[in-house]
Amino acid sequence: MQSDFPTIFGRSNCLIFALSRFFKRGGYLLIRRSRWGWWPHFLWAESLNPLRIEHFSPLGGGRPRLFPPLVFQGQILSQD
Repeated sequence: MQSDFPTIFGRSNCLIFALSRFFKRGGYLLIRRSRWGWWPHFLWAESLNPLRIEHFSPLGGGRPRLFPPLVFQGQILSQD
C-alpha cells in the first residue's frame, strides 16, 4: 500500500491519518464519537464552508467492539 501518510506495515488509524493531513496541508481536525464504540474518531477537513472532509476508516466498515485495534487496514473516505 503506497500512501502519502504514515503507515505501519500498510496499516494506520484515523488519528495518524488526520494529524498527518493537518501538519502537511493545514485545515482542521474534527473529533466525533466513533460509530463502532465509545472511543473518539478523528477526521480532517480541508475547509469548513463548504465542508470537505477526509478520514481513515476500516475496510468493510469495521464492527462494534469493546476496544479498537491500534492500527488496521483501511481506506480514505471523503464522506462521513
